[in-house]
Amino acid sequence: MLGDANYLNPVIGASVTSGNVYGLIYPGLIQSDFDTTTGLLNFIAVEKSLLPLTNSGLKDQKRSAIARSWSMADDNLSITYTLRDDITWNDGTPLTAHDFRFSYELYGNPVIASPRQQYLAELVGADKGAIDFDRAIVVPDDTTLVFHFYKPVSERLALFHTSLTPVPKHIWEAVPPAEFRQSGLNQTPLGAGPYTLTSWQKQQQILLESNPLCRLPKPGNIKRIMFRIVPDYTVRLTQLQTGVVDVVENIKPEDFSGLESASADIDIKSVGLRVYDYVGWSNIDQEAYHRDGSLLPHPLFGSADVRRALTLAIDRQSIIDGYLGPYGVICSSDISPSIRWAYNNDVRPYGYDPNEAVRLLEQEGWVPGPDGIRQKDGRKFSFALYTNAGNSRRNFASVIIQQNLREIGIECRLEVQESNVFFENLRLRKLDAWMAGWSIGLEIDPLDGWGSDLEKSRFNFTGYRNSRIDELCMLAKEELDPVDARPYWMEYQEILHRDQPTTFLYWIKETQGFNRRVEGEEVNILSTFYNIDDWTLNPSATVSQ
Repeated sequence: MLGDANYLNPVIGASVTSGNVYGLIYPGLIQSDFDTTTGLLNFIAVEKSLLPLTNSGLKDQKRSAIARSWSMADDNLSITYTLRDDITWNDGTPLTAHDFRFSYELYGNPVIASPRQQYLAELVGADKGAIDFDRAIVVPDDTTLVFHFYKPVSERLALFHTSLTPVPKHIWEAVPPAEFRQSGLNQTPLGAGPYTLTSWQKQQQILLESNPLCRLPKPGNIKRIMFRIVPDYTVRLTQLQTGVVDVVENIKPEDFSGLESASADIDIKSVGLRVYDYVGWSNIDQEAYHRDGSLLPHPLFGSADVRRALTLAIDRQSIIDGYLGPYGVICSSDISPSIRWAYNNDVRPYGYDPNEAVRLLEQEGWVPGPDGIRQKDGRKFSFALYTNAGNSRRNFASVIIQQNLREIGIECRLEVQESNVFFENLRLRKLDAWMAGWSIGLEIDPLDGWGSDLEKSRFNFTGYRNSRIDELCMLAKEELDPVDARPYWMEYQEILHRDQPTTFLYWIKETQGFNRRVEGEEVNILSTFYNIDDWTLNPSATVSQ
């Protein structure tokens, strides 16, 4: 991996690496399967599935989940889960519905500031500003879990929002919310999943071992998994070529042929489109926001016309041609072409047009200064563009972006930060401009990234606020059949395209390298590691240590 996990705790973990690791440590309520034909996400419990499944889904259905079954109320105001009664946390304490209720109180606690607070937005009380947990989540007994909503909710959205990962109540209930993020328990997670944490050497490696006590999903066939943190791409590639590591994500297309002929015997697998890179522009004045909560326009990026000019000035196709090739597609919003039922084909990405960019900037009052850098009211159009260390694709793109902006009179300085520092600064909204990426949710629910309530929308790093976006997201949620929400998502994409709260760069067809001694892996849009508990190692193969 290019970066370390930030937290091995599902309540506050926000990075892809964190999710990959804690997803193996903690149990899941239900399983999911993605229908590539429609772009819809299906949900699976032990005894039932929501929709007819593809062949891969039928295979996956035999995998266990905590929920034996669920039942949606006829009025769509509640969902009831029946849980297994034979599951324990790794210290032998039974895992019950009380753990879920307790965990949801953690997810919803503003002091803890979980990035997943928006998942609780339909629970009873949320419409009045504070969830009434006594009424919203009811636990009649250890194996019955009932969620109540303040309005009718579609079954898919109910399943998506009520299946957040639980943490053990008996371990965490003594930790005050103000100490949650700093608690040493985050370094020694107690789970019930297929693997347990053996050691975590920060910025070096995370070591997991197969959990013989696990019943859901089954214990991993591979006895030990080591996540090595190697920020340098060339080093990661060399370690894959020489057999020092078995799996490396995000291989450059130009390296495919060399890897496939390497002595380590490597397979290249690709999947997409779920991940996109973007340039984030702070829409609000960060200094004013942190000083007194003011939501003033950012002095550089507060205007939609300026942000549109920045997008027009960036030659996205040249980044794709120079790095991703056929594995990149220009991006126009955060709804992926893979989400076929909701994707707006009529929204055409802006082309590279520096002349139009200059026209928009000068219309906004940004004119060339004596040194060639544009200025307005005595302020230069000069800023630092931050990104995380170790991502060669973003390093490549940022240099092109810097050059493109220089050509229209904008000074863009490049700054690289260690991954966890970078993402923590994003979380705290300390950066004015940055380059990062998203792995989107496959059930469309974007309020956590674009919602106008910045205290609840913890992934809204830009501070973008648009009441119509809020309204469209809520209207879409009210449709009991998700496909009926299509018109709302069409308009949603048009607004994001117009306002450009970020510059959407490109969708990435992810490319992963596997040593062929690993068998049974199925790369899936859900995750590179979604069936890792089914992987096996060829006993006749050897690997360097």
